[in-house]
Amino acid sequence: LSDDNGGKVSLALRPETVALGRQEGHGIVLSGRIAEVHFLGSVIRVQVSVGDHVVSLDTFNRPDAPPPQVGSPVEISVCERDILVLAA
Repeated sequence: LSDDNGGKVSLALRPETVALGRQEGHGIVLSGRIAEVHFLGSVIRVQVSVGDHVVSLDTFNRPDAPPPQVGSPVEISVCERDILVLAA
């Protein structure tokens, strides 16, 4: 990615700000595939391949909601205010 002056930038966001599926108030929705699922006690870290990039997100480990299966298609969403633009 590049900024208005042509300089390279990177985007960063915290895993807990990304949601599986479309969420109200999250204006950015990306399509991808589940790449990895890691159980971290009460939290599940999910890695989603979006194009050539991987986005990590955290979700609660709930007995009534099984984690997504590796390889399955998924949409993820994030609010614009949660994205940090960093000079590369």
